[in-house]
Amino acid sequence: MKYNKIVSGKFIERPNRFIAYVDIAGERTKVHVKNTGRCRELLRDDVQVYLEKSNNPERSTAYDLVVVDKDGRLINMDSNAPNKVVGEWLTSGGLYRDVSLVRPETSFGNSRFDFYVESASGRKAFIEVKGVTLERDNVAAFPDAPSERAVKHVEELIEACGKGYEAYLIFVVQMESVRRVEPNWSTQPAFGQALRKARSAGVHLLAYDCLVEADSLAINEEVPVVVDLLDLIAEPLLAWYDEGRRILPWREDPKPYHVWLSEIMLQQTRVEAVKPYYDRFLRQLPTIADLAAVEEETLLKLWEGLGYYNRARNLHRAAIQIMEEYGGTMPGDYERLLKLSGIGSYTAGAIASIAFGQNVPAVDGNVLRILSRLRTDDRDILDAKVKKALEEELMGVMPADRPGDFNQALMELGAMVCIPNGNPRCEMCPWTGICQARIQNRISEYPKKTPKKPRSIEKKTVLVIRYGDLVALRRRPDSGLLAGLYEFPTMEGHQGEEQVIENLRQAGVAPIRIRRLKPAKHIFTHKEWHMTGYLIQIDDLSGMGDYVFIEPDKIRDKYPVPSAYAAYMELI
Repeated sequence: MKYNKIVSGKFIERPNRFIAYVDIAGERTKVHVKNTGRCRELLRDDVQVYLEKSNNPERSTAYDLVVVDKDGRLINMDSNAPNKVVGEWLTSGGLYRDVSLVRPETSFGNSRFDFYVESASGRKAFIEVKGVTLERDNVAAFPDAPSERAVKHVEELIEACGKGYEAYLIFVVQMESVRRVEPNWSTQPAFGQALRKARSAGVHLLAYDCLVEADSLAINEEVPVVVDLLDLIAEPLLAWYDEGRRILPWREDPKPYHVWLSEIMLQQTRVEAVKPYYDRFLRQLPTIADLAAVEEETLLKLWEGLGYYNRARNLHRAAIQIMEEYGGTMPGDYERLLKLSGIGSYTAGAIASIAFGQNVPAVDGNVLRILSRLRTDDRDILDAKVKKALEEELMGVMPADRPGDFNQALMELGAMVCIPNGNPRCEMCPWTGICQARIQNRISEYPKKTPKKPRSIEKKTVLVIRYGDLVALRRRPDSGLLAGLYEFPTMEGHQGEEQVIENLRQAGVAPIRIRRLKPAKHIFTHKEWHMTGYLIQIDDLSGMGDYVFIEPDKIRDKYPVPSAYAAYMELI
């Protein structure tokens, strides 16, 4: 859009919203301000301004103040200009290339929007326009003063979207070269909250900076609209990841089976601990078909030491499902992955994004922790609703061309930098300039989570019973803790030597030697075993009917013994 008869002057003062006094050619002149906002950061003493001379000789003010020079940057502050330039942009096919109708000031129910637009292909949209003149450090913000009307407009766009129309909120930044547009949270938090709600509801949030001259204004380039710190995370996160990501075998060969296996193994287990298990597992079971066909004891032996053995059983069940329902090929669809045994939203998201390139988040405890710190989020990360909400929020900021890298970068950040215990390595973090917990020096306060109940303590007495070179083991029941694994003879409580001997004799077992062993402890998720033990030699198998006696080498090679007994396995 163009202005006519532009003159320059020096700003003097603004006694009210509508008028100002400007020095034009050495004369103090009353002028009309075409913006009822405060504009205090623009209209400063003696600043250069540009004014359009009116063609109406009857007006009490002969000039309209339309442009101001802020530290060398021209900013258009004409509140009528944004609608004019958007009208020109819409008519020229800026939104719809096949635009067939552009109607300004159109009613919708009890609302009135700036534009209604249709395309020849049948698309229909309501559009609301907001001019932006507030800028700090090349970041534009709206509004510059509280505006209930602006919040109402956003709510009305949500309503239009719900009725099947496309809905757009377009921010016209009346200056050039801003980095982004964001809500002015300090002035009106309700507007920012309304924008978040609108984006979730499907309202398109667009922003364009403008080419500004003293006598013209034109839409220039699209700039991002940031309604949440999440909008800022992808670019620096991926740059950091590309520069220093760890070389891991499942990353270098991200076949669906490999990604699936690694993600299951990595649950509750460190990367360095998983690597040898991952390699050994794939050497013995290189395909899903091999996994589906394996005997349970062989599977559990491969898993021995990783703990949480139901993970292995669920892998096996899911492999059988894949063979029976998908012909041996892992499904790439997120919803189908969720139907496989042992696969929840995190694992399904990881497989879908990393192996199949689907735009699906993978949110685990690491991700919840780092994003809680980023935003000083006071929600309980153990609440399933919080996880679900964050998954939905991340959907809106994931880069469509790199969803797998995005998810892996979040995991990497949580594992290597924003660690759960001790001091996070903030100096290495790609979000160091935006992390609110760091900026506010409140890192230790996040994440928020309901305290866990203290683990229960169970006392055990473990008997390493030898018959010659053979060692006694018993298979645990098929359900419950450590189901189906092999254990040493175990008694409840901490038993003294005399009690152990007496209990064995009552069972018909006559020990010929007994030696107390060092105590041991093993921590499960919800309980701890505090163990004492005895090494016992017998020369008669009477009374040992429930146990099998096995050569130590065979135990190490073939029999799955849980790591809870690691201290006693060293003795065989």
